[in-house]
Amino acid sequence: MAAYFPAYFPVTATPHPAHPRVLQVITHLDMGGAENVAISLAEALHPEFNFSFFAVGGVADNPVGQEMARRLERLQVPVHSGTALGFKRGGLAQAGVRLNRLIWKTRPEIVHLHTEIPETTFAVASVLGLPAGTRIVRTVHNSEIWPAWQRVGRLVEPRLRRATAVGVSEACLDGLWEFQAAQHLPLTPRDQTRVVYNGVSTPQRAVSRQNARPADRPIRVLFAGRLEPQKGVDLLPELLTAASALTTHPVEVTLLGRGSFEGMLRQWVQTQTLPWTITLAEPVANLAAHLGNYDLMLVPSRFEGLCLVAVEALMAGMPVVATRVRGLNEIFPPGYPLLCPSGDVPVLARTLAEAIGAYEHYAGVVVAQQPGIVQRFNLEGMAQGYRRCYLSVLQAGQKQQAGQKKQAVQEGERP
Repeated sequence: MAAYFPAYFPVTATPHPAHPRVLQVITHLDMGGAENVAISLAEALHPEFNFSFFAVGGVADNPVGQEMARRLERLQVPVHSGTALGFKRGGLAQAGVRLNRLIWKTRPEIVHLHTEIPETTFAVASVLGLPAGTRIVRTVHNSEIWPAWQRVGRLVEPRLRRATAVGVSEACLDGLWEFQAAQHLPLTPRDQTRVVYNGVSTPQRAVSRQNARPADRPIRVLFAGRLEPQKGVDLLPELLTAASALTTHPVEVTLLGRGSFEGMLRQWVQTQTLPWTITLAEPVANLAAHLGNYDLMLVPSRFEGLCLVAVEALMAGMPVVATRVRGLNEIFPPGYPLLCPSGDVPVLARTLAEAIGAYEHYAGVVVAQQPGIVQRFNLEGMAQGYRRCYLSVLQAGQKQQAGQKKQAVQEGERP
């Protein structure tokens, strides 16, 4: 497990006093799509907003966490840590108190929450009282929320009732409403919601892989993500074993990630006797810059919010073998040929073997679809979506404050 380090504060930071203050609350500076979204927003919108970050679990002592920290340091964005303790050892209370104190000290106009751990930490902070006029934006990054914390979610959701909810896909908002309905909680009003697709950097040009790979080089298959049940990691040994029996092409498989299935996968990699080469390694910083080293991506997830690595792969011209699950399926154009039912190992194996055997064909399919993918999932589009969200939230707050002042004046004038 990665070690985490406390916050750092860039001493040269000189925020513009007229710019609205936005506090991004994330789980940690470490591998994760939500963290990348928050940092990308700071990079794109820092000329208009004063950003700061609260990382509940601090900064990971690994290449991914340190690169994220450097990205924020280059922007002179301060990062504050919540706790080095586990939640069951008092970390939740400590992080909640620290977040409360930070909000009172810096008075952000908007607190932007990303995923359940930051939302739970904010709920604790809100119990202690927050400045009047603090506006909340929550980004829902998954189509199934509170999957392991349903009782916690039932307590936290009422604390987020007035938040503006942004789904990274339509499926994420559906998942939010389904959870609220199942727990008999008020549904977030539709006029408090919007969808902003996650965006990634647009390639300088469309990448064609049809003739780029040497004919004698093995097909290089990549899995990159948290080694958890959500990502279908437990299916990989059976899936890869079955697929390797369906094709004679030489294949190299790289599994990049960390998580609860790491020990199981490591033991399997060390003992498997497949004709393919299988490598399990740590996540890499700035994965998009390394995608040229691979040919195919495998995404056997059980559920997703959107899945940034799949978007990055498609933009890089990589065919993606994936499951047809909510959120993830919103990435692919109609008729995309490499989608499979969730959890169906035989179909996933056959599809992976087919993609390997007819690689040039599927690479051509992806290149033909790249313009539409770039248009929907570019970084500028995501940034402008959140810019409009922030401005709308700030405008609504100003109107509410003006109304309250007017009402106070009228009440003061009454005999």
